[in-house]
Amino acid sequence: MHTTYNQRQIWLLVLIAINIFVSIVHYTDHIIFFDEYPETSLFTPQITHSLWLVMTPLCIAGYYLYIKRAFLSAYFCLYLYIIMSQITLGQYIITPMWHLSLKMNTLILLESVSAIPLLIFVAWSQLFLKESTVNSQ
Repeated sequence: MHTTYNQRQIWLLVLIAINIFVSIVHYTDHIIFFDEYPETSLFTPQITHSLWLVMTPLCIAGYYLYIKRAFLSAYFCLYLYIIMSQITLGQYIITPMWHLSLKMNTLILLESVSAIPLLIFVAWSQLFLKESTVNSQ
């Protein structure tokens, strides 16, 4: 079954909305309860906030570029966003999972896991568009 381009836009929007919502919850918690998160001296609430302010526009730009059919740029932005979402797992380099609260682990893992369906969609979409380009020639 082939999905239409409009259906893919809706699916992408839903996946992006989920990812942005999850990242808002995680980063808000991280900023509000910053002192509870074990951090290196390199991190401050401002740096943490700045990371979110960099990654979220990438996701939004990826969607905008996708609906404008600038696919290579869209995929680039979305893959960067997905990579940045996975960087949250770096918390476990600083502090082992068992030294963090259940809430912290849930938010870290939720952000990482929620990016996986987005990754699958972007990779599938990229493959699908390549196939449809080859088939139309």
